[in-house]
Amino acid sequence: MAREKYIDTVKGFCILCIVLLHYTSGVFPDEFNVFVGSFMITAFYIVAGWLSAMNVSDIGLKAFASKRFRQLGIPYLYWTVIILLFDMILWIAGYYDVYYIGKEIYKSLVLRGIGTLWFLPALMIGGIVWHVLKGKNIWIKLFALCLTIGYQCMYIYVFKGESTDVMKIINAPFRAIYNMTEAWIGIAFGYYAYQFSIKILENRMILFVVGLFLLVVAYITANYYPFGFSVGWHYLAPLIGPLGLVYLAKSVFQSLTYLNYWGYNSLNLMVTHYSITLVLFKILIENVFGLSFYGWITLIAFFISIPIQHLWVMFIDKYARFTLGKK
Repeated sequence: MAREKYIDTVKGFCILCIVLLHYTSGVFPDEFNVFVGSFMITAFYIVAGWLSAMNVSDIGLKAFASKRFRQLGIPYLYWTVIILLFDMILWIAGYYDVYYIGKEIYKSLVLRGIGTLWFLPALMIGGIVWHVLKGKNIWIKLFALCLTIGYQCMYIYVFKGESTDVMKIINAPFRAIYNMTEAWIGIAFGYYAYQFSIKILENRMILFVVGLFLLVVAYITANYYPFGFSVGWHYLAPLIGPLGLVYLAKSVFQSLTYLNYWGYNSLNLMVTHYSITLVLFKILIENVFGLSFYGWITLIAFFISIPIQHLWVMFIDKYARFTLGKK
């Protein structure tokens, strides 16, 4: 199946949002951060489901799992090792301690992941779960959804507000499962959203109006919970926000070269920006220049980091494509 430029536009926009929010602190209003944070990850789940629905050729579970392991599992393994080696260099330099290194190893083993790497097993396992479920009848799907929501509620009840080191250790594998449950729900939503949208996909005016409306509703539900219940954050904004972006991209922003570039290279940016490039910026600004990594300096660091990320893309494309599961 040929690459869809509007999908790369959405992925490129969202991966840049992820990097922006990881860098910046004390720059944007809380409402902006909450809104962007509500959709920037789940957009990748919705897009995965959308593409799954577009792909009419069906493959068996074994072939699908093998494909997703190559695309997501192999990068997780390679970049876990690479980042751990990087962390150990910083440990030798006195920036990290033994506890931090041990914690990162533990998180890697239980698929909680180092930094942003948690996303890879979540998307991989979530995709496999949906691949199994999508051929089942509606009652099995609803039963799986009820189990998932029940687990998520239990997780939030048990771990919300817990910040001790012991609880963080206990939390890690359960958080990994929580991430996977969010992934399969997002993928399922994207799958059905495409099927529901087929009849309007060529009507750009309808897509634009509906997409804009969905983003407004997502902003409201992400920031203003009805009756104090966070259903807006957990089940509305993370789903309808990305769908609104897909509609807008399909209607008027199909081919934005820069966003398309980062959409195509989103995996590269995901695995390198947080645990390597951002860490080096923090060391430079805090330890070398003696400044606080806060406020406008974080935004400046973000803009400076993007050309560096281009260098990462060129280097990996030339010498280490295998670390991203590519030949």
